[in-house]
Amino acid sequence: MSDNTLLKDYTEQLSRIATSLAVAKNGVVHGDVAAGQSCCLVEMFTSGNLDKRADKLNDQLDMFAETMEELPGLISRYIREIPLAAYDTGTSDTDRFVRWLPTVIKLTPEQRDLILVIKSRFTVEEAGRRNRLGHVRFQELASLNDRLVSELESNEGLRIHLNPMRTRAVFETGLLIGEEESPADGVEVLFFAFQTEVRTVILEREGRALVQTLSEIGPCRLASLKKQLDLTTSFDDESLMEMLNDCSEVGLIAFS
Repeated sequence: MSDNTLLKDYTEQLSRIATSLAVAKNGVVHGDVAAGQSCCLVEMFTSGNLDKRADKLNDQLDMFAETMEELPGLISRYIREIPLAAYDTGTSDTDRFVRWLPTVIKLTPEQRDLILVIKSRFTVEEAGRRNRLGHVRFQELASLNDRLVSELESNEGLRIHLNPMRTRAVFETGLLIGEEESPADGVEVLFFAFQTEVRTVILEREGRALVQTLSEIGPCRLASLKKQLDLTTSFDDESLMEMLNDCSEVGLIAFS
């Protein structure tokens, strides 16, 4: 048998073992256990790993506890059907779970909103991991917000930056904003990174216009921002300055 054939067989064996252990199909690997070793060790290994995975999912899906009584059973089914992805980041397994969930049960609007929260948080976290330098740079700028926001009207050279680690979502219900009635047009929310956490703000019409304009024109001076907003909205200077102050306070914008 050639070296290439041996390597191929060994590679396939490792893949089969890894995939089987990931979903606790212990019987598949019993034949691979070294002579003199008990197959019980395989059960001990997979049981411990699956328990840790389930504990992590339960912690990160705690918000579903009141709306989904069958959650523990679904988590158990998921980890036995879907192997843990290579290089799991800690939240990626939860993101995969909520994408798998609609394929096996019918979700309520409230549950879809909860899933949207998890997806949006993961999207922001993943953006931060992929563009670590951009995230760190913006956070460095935002650390000066308390001082620079007071110069916004007097310093004509000051530029306004929109947090690049962000994503929009629209909730179907008022569950997550403390309203019993479901809004007719949904609730638009912006998720964004602040230091090591993900924050959210509810976007009203003016807020949507501000974020959209900054995302289109990039870092800009106050005069340029006012000009662009005047073309699409009825912003007055006082309202704009108040909104920019609020946005700088929560870390949605920064200055340089």
